[in-house]
Amino acid sequence: MYSVSLKSLGVLMLAAACTSCSPSSSGHISPGKCDIEGTYHVNLPRFDETAQQLAHASGCFIETDLSRTGAVHVNPVQGTMTLREAVSDAIKGTSLKIVAQKPDSITVE
Repeated sequence: MYSVSLKSLGVLMLAAACTSCSPSSSGHISPGKCDIEGTYHVNLPRFDETAQQLAHASGCFIETDLSRTGAVHVNPVQGTMTLREAVSDAIKGTSLKIVAQKPDSITVE
């Protein structure tokens, strides 16, 4: 009986260790400059202009190939939100999409 208790304890310790090592199920990345809230009033028609305004205001780097994305017409960005949310709102309903994210950068194609 004593060995069963030790075995059970070992299984519980292993389960606890595996749980603490597993990646976050929420899929979120660590917070960075792109996650700081700001109040935006950006009403520029082109993605290149909007991205420049948003990146300058936040310090978050928006990586994109402007020869392919710059002239795409985007939505106005109004309100208080993170830069990630602002970029998402700007490109919603366009051919553009966020393809990669890091704490201090967003890649749009």
